[in-house]
Amino acid sequence: MLPIGQKQMLTWASLAGLMTVGVFIYFLVAPPAYLHRTQNGVPYFTPPVIDPVSGKPLNVNRLAAYYKGNIAAGVYAVEKTRAVKGGR
Repeated sequence: MLPIGQKQMLTWASLAGLMTVGVFIYFLVAPPAYLHRTQNGVPYFTPPVIDPVSGKPLNVNRLAAYYKGNIAAGVYAVEKTRAVKGGR
């Protein structure tokens, strides 16, 4: 027979383990809405898109922020070509 202290610790450890497994199952079955998309409405794990002019990859989340009006985010997402920068 286990002493009372070991029984209590076993109970608390079992309860914590069951709660952890329960939370993992909950997040896999019914994840909250904020885990589906970023603040700009872009789904998570979206691969970068290719800029047709330069051929470089563009971050879709920063690109969405740029077109929503956040110009500072677009500085890193949208690169200007030489024709636009220099004019010659």
